[in-house]
Amino acid sequence: MRRRIGITIVFILCLALILVGCNKTEDTPYEPAEDEIALHIQLELKEDIGLLVVNYDANGSGGSGGTCNADKSLLKHDDSLIYSIYEQSFEDPTQVKDLSLQFVIINEYENPNYENIYPEEYTVPMDAISLDASFGESYYITISGDKTNGYTATLSNEG
Repeated sequence: MRRRIGITIVFILCLALILVGCNKTEDTPYEPAEDEIALHIQLELKEDIGLLVVNYDANGSGGSGGTCNADKSLLKHDDSLIYSIYEQSFEDPTQVKDLSLQFVIINEYENPNYENIYPEEYTVPMDAISLDASFGESYYITISGDKTNGYTATLSNEG
């Protein structure tokens, strides 16, 4: 009987530690690496979307990429995303002080491609926003709107 109680107590303690560990990771903010610019993107949309494309440029060098769900489901209208931009994307990484970001929403799910070319009827670009960026830092962006009235990206205060 004592052994059974001891095993039960050990099991309960292990379960409690696992649950505390799971909650701890959710409370830990994302810390970008020294060669990374982390974009924390909060979606505040009226509908779910297929993909979010990110075009970035600093003094003529940069690139593009995007984010979608690997299971081909839509990004939820209220998702929180993190998109990272790395030093090697730029010819001169010291020039990111004037970083231009243009977001493009693809309303329906499309298979991602390196060229970021999608059907025009699903493609909704936003006006570019600029920020004074530094590697190793996080920036917070809110994307709001809908496919009828268009979308807007705004730089926000921290999370």
